[in-house]
Amino acid sequence: MDKRDKVTPEQIRVYRRRKRIIQKKRQRRRRQLITAAVILAAVIVVLFTALSGIFEKRSRSDLLTLSSDGSVIFEENSTMDDAAGLKDFVNKQISSYNSKNGEGSVQLKRFARSGDHYYVRTKYKNMAVYSDFTGYDAYSGTVEGAKEAGYSFGDTSFKSTSSKASADASADAFKGQKVLIIKEWGISVKVPGEVTGTSLAENVTCDPKDGTVKIKKQSDSGTALLTYIFYK
Repeated sequence: MDKRDKVTPEQIRVYRRRKRIIQKKRQRRRRQLITAAVILAAVIVVLFTALSGIFEKRSRSDLLTLSSDGSVIFEENSTMDDAAGLKDFVNKQISSYNSKNGEGSVQLKRFARSGDHYYVRTKYKNMAVYSDFTGYDAYSGTVEGAKEAGYSFGDTSFKSTSSKASADASADAFKGQKVLIIKEWGISVKVPGEVTGTSLAENVTCDPKDGTVKIKKQSDSGTALLTYIFYK
């Protein structure tokens, strides 16, 4: 054999070294492809669940939330036999109202249905729009503004959320503060501030942890009464 055809030990080492480098590059690319596939799958799952509302925070009971900009979010949970046709009905009602009162006055933010159960989240431009659209007596603003709007404070008893205050308080104790007034029950209410007092009633309670005010339905009364929620 010609000496030129012989493979030297050094050539063998170089060949093996190159082979290992190529194998490592292939393994690295394979890991990168697997990682990219996993990330892509995770992104798809997150997008799907986000769009389907799985990660969405929802209230499991009827909840009215007053935002700092004055807008109102109402979350409703209920059941009905024909829940399938409810979304179209709600959209028609909103479209009709907005055509007369301005686009965006009422917005359907979320509608979800499972069998005969439905969840609806609706946004209202302000409390006045909420009251007008739903027919529920409601007000939000200052205590002085509520008096000017015709709401009476003299014939109603109130309770302070402060542990140092007496259980029974007059409206004067909340002078200069804001108030949310609503004639509805079976709902919870959140306001953009610290709740300082509420109506003195057995069915009205305030959670000290998050300030949520619950207005329970009273079985011995046929109609809901005005509930006052003071905050600052």
